[in-house]
Amino acid sequence: MKIKFAFLFLIFLSCSTTPSKSNIEIDQNILNNLKVLETEENLSIDTSNYVIINYWASWCLECIEEHQFLIQLSKTKGLSEKIILVSFQDSKENSINFLNEYGRGNIIYAKDPESKLAIYSGVFGIPETHIILDNKIVKKYIGPLSLGDVEEIINSYSNQ
Repeated sequence: MKIKFAFLFLIFLSCSTTPSKSNIEIDQNILNNLKVLETEENLSIDTSNYVIINYWASWCLECIEEHQFLIQLSKTKGLSEKIILVSFQDSKENSINFLNEYGRGNIIYAKDPESKLAIYSGVFGIPETHIILDNKIVKKYIGPLSLGDVEEIINSYSNQ
């Protein structure tokens, strides 16, 4: 019985949001490989101030749950146009349908051709959120963002 409980506890821990420190440096060329979701134009990302990158997909139920948090974050002073939602291994059509259904914010919606940035950044699964400064991932949130995570992001990374 104790083994079953311990196993279930470990599964629960692995499914919860886990903020972690990271020191992964991202090559600017890989960052600039992102493309605007609808137009497929190249993005130019300036990481001299904090940038938030969230990996999501239309088929991800947890992504639906956290989407409103991300829209609210985009309305925060200092975070408008500093949040990038990267469609992860999903079709352009499904991604756009998701945004039309669940809303859009002051967010840059992008795609990552061949998942180069996701692979290079060590994405564990989706949803996953990275805080980037000076081409370095300074913090990762694995799993859906919670209200506490959103408060922490606003207080720590809103470039006010």
